[in-house]
Amino acid sequence: MKYLTIIALSSSAFLSGCSWLYSENGLVHDSTNDYKKAKQTQPLKVPEGYSTDKIQNQYVVPNVASGVRQVETPELPPLQILSVGQGMRLNRSSAVPSIFWMTNFAHAEKSLQEFLEHKELSYQSSERSATTDWQVQDNEAWWRSVFGTDLPRFVRSQYRVSFASGEQPGEVAVLVEEIALQKQPYDEDKWQTLTPTDRGARAFLNEFIGYIDYLERLDNARKLQQLNQGFTVTLGRNSDSNAALVADTKFDIAWLKVPEVLAPFGFTLNDKDVSRATYFFEFEANEPGFFASLVGDDEGVVLQLPKGPYQVVVQKQAPVTISFINPDGEPLSDGVMAQIFPHLAEAFGRQTRTKRR
Repeated sequence: MKYLTIIALSSSAFLSGCSWLYSENGLVHDSTNDYKKAKQTQPLKVPEGYSTDKIQNQYVVPNVASGVRQVETPELPPLQILSVGQGMRLNRSSAVPSIFWMTNFAHAEKSLQEFLEHKELSYQSSERSATTDWQVQDNEAWWRSVFGTDLPRFVRSQYRVSFASGEQPGEVAVLVEEIALQKQPYDEDKWQTLTPTDRGARAFLNEFIGYIDYLERLDNARKLQQLNQGFTVTLGRNSDSNAALVADTKFDIAWLKVPEVLAPFGFTLNDKDVSRATYFFEFEANEPGFFASLVGDDEGVVLQLPKGPYQVVVQKQAPVTISFINPDGEPLSDGVMAQIFPHLAEAFGRQTRTKRR
């Protein structure tokens, strides 16, 4: 009977509320309103020998007249746009959250479509824009219903994503607007309409940027794996009918692989022109010697090429080719390409461990 009484009293205390646990006078002190009990401290005293004649108020806080509604300070800090994606930068002149993205309209629209499908978010598309259905944020949790919270139970938003021409050639402006915002408090079953904010649009834009960055990282990981595997090259001709290496891979893989393969043979990279798919090297043959031949790697191979500047051109259209231009500005002859081909073919086909750039 004694234990039943204790259990009954304990249950009654729990069911009567949790104020004994978390409140101003509870076991866990609630300091939410402590600032209201703050007291004025003693004014600062001017040391002897100093005057207060030049002291004046730089930033005067005006008195609030009676009946005037005070505006509450926002609880959330400002949200920055994280333009971290490759080829992205902040659009500071836009009236809505926006970035510039170095891409084309077709790729931008396709990326947005994939992003919305990834989020399982319905949308209506039109020319260079898309309007989403409601995106719901669920804040429901048992501890919030027990201890209380300032957060609404649900928040939902609708967004419009638009594309426009950028400031630079080949650049697309991505603009995001929150066009509708509603909330549903814990103690109600009706949606309350709120004024859309830039914060919601910034958060949605950051989600899109993060998704694009995630896809680029996956693509870079696949490229790195292909680079490590190597690829086959054969002796053939480029579109200008000059002797060249024909690569059995995609252009971007061949383009990334060229400096790594040529460096041990004595090619030092000086510059590159991505628009022309051309590398600029300075070549100096490896030193011949007995110990170098014992090493067995590319640094022990002596290519019979004149010393000086070389250009290496990677042809973009299929089939992908790799051709060399000598210091005189002439393509390497068929005989020279045939002479260096075995060494280069072995190096391009070798499995390596390429470091992440």
